[in-house]
Amino acid sequence: MRKVELITTGNEILSGLTVDTNFSWAADKFSTNGIIPSYHVSVSDDKEDITAAFSTASNRSAFVIVTGGLGPTDDDLTAETAAEFFGVELNYDEKSYLDLEEKLRSRGRNVLDVHKKQAMFPSGSQIIKNKTGTSNGFKFTFQDCSFYFLPGVPREFKAMIEDFVLPDLMHSAGPDNYILQKVIKTIGLGESEVAVKLKGLNIDDADFSYRIKYPEIHLKLVAKSGSLDEAEKIINKHTNKINNLLDDYIYTDKDEPIEKVVAELLVENKLTIATAESCTGGLLGSLLTDIPGSSEYFLRGVITYSNESKTEILGVDEDLFETVGAVSDEVVHQMASGIRQISLSDIGVGISGIAGPGGGTEEKPVGTVYIGVDYMNHVYSYRYNFHGTRKDIKLASAIYALDKVRNLIIKK
Repeated sequence: MRKVELITTGNEILSGLTVDTNFSWAADKFSTNGIIPSYHVSVSDDKEDITAAFSTASNRSAFVIVTGGLGPTDDDLTAETAAEFFGVELNYDEKSYLDLEEKLRSRGRNVLDVHKKQAMFPSGSQIIKNKTGTSNGFKFTFQDCSFYFLPGVPREFKAMIEDFVLPDLMHSAGPDNYILQKVIKTIGLGESEVAVKLKGLNIDDADFSYRIKYPEIHLKLVAKSGSLDEAEKIINKHTNKINNLLDDYIYTDKDEPIEKVVAELLVENKLTIATAESCTGGLLGSLLTDIPGSSEYFLRGVITYSNESKTEILGVDEDLFETVGAVSDEVVHQMASGIRQISLSDIGVGISGIAGPGGGTEEKPVGTVYIGVDYMNHVYSYRYNFHGTRKDIKLASAIYALDKVRNLIIKK
């Protein structure tokens, strides 16, 4: 694969006002498909700086992805600078403008003269359609270098990378160079624990890497071969070995989140679920309802943050708060049963914990979380000691609760 370079434009990136998440996302997306970027450059909204970046990139890279500067304001200089660098005129694309006009009006926004700037492209460009935003991108081949110009808005940038740029780059590898990747996602083990379980696993015909996405560990396999058949054999061979070694800790070998896995299990088994949350503040319910069609399985979610609400809504015995405390096995038992009974769901989940940074004790330090799951007339409860920030602990609690639901459905 010839060299790939990413150029990010924008004063807000260099000032630290905006974090360049586009690059980290794109680098991950490319690398999982066997494309490792060679260079990453950030430049200001200055024509000289942008031109210099284009010049350097065109001399050392075969593919250059440029983000930002395609909007209607005065500091959006990318298209104009690109045309000057390529030595061509800027041309008006009526189809892009009409599409932009329709999108703005459908959103209740006025169409202004400045918006015409977003329909101006270097002559000879291939338009890259923006399905989610108003600024189309464009591809321009300069000498032996392919430039891809995309908006900097993350959701627009990501969609255009997936829909156009990545397939275009993959196609450039040629029909005799097949690249396949597999992402295996695990919950319940740390990176070192996964490594111990996989000790002795010999992977010399594929790229294999670990990625920590707290509280999960993701494993990535990338196989390159002269035939699609051979690449598939390599991936399947190693996937089967890893599945055997990690077993229940793997929740998917597809590139999908655990909430989707659980949602599919609930629908497939015609089960419903309800949630009662304390320290997670509704995060578990939010994850479950992020999946389209969640009304089919999600019946109710309550945030019972105070002890009083746990008693009033869920029927938790108030004496427990004095004897064992709100963060306890006994309380999440009653939370899980209470929410299942009042919602008439098949599964009830209760979560109570200490997210920090204060509130911990020697017996129950910050990060102590209890999860209760009421399923098939039996309540299962689990204690965890998570680490990290308050946000980390809340996320881990919700993710582990989903994983417990997943495991119980599979085993039953």
